[in-house]
Amino acid sequence: HDARNPHSGGVMRKCGMRYEGTLRQSAWCNAGIGDMCWYGILAAEWQA
Repeated sequence: HDARNPHSGGVMRKCGMRYEGTLRQSAWCNAGIGDMCWYGILAAEWQA
């Protein structure tokens, strides 16, 4: 998710995803170049 929108990260955490890292200056949108936060979940964690 876009690092400028922390609420979208909250949605991912509520789904059980874990923060894995930030890709700095990796995304471009109308607001300019920004950081992207990456979240992930393993299949075994999703099924639990």
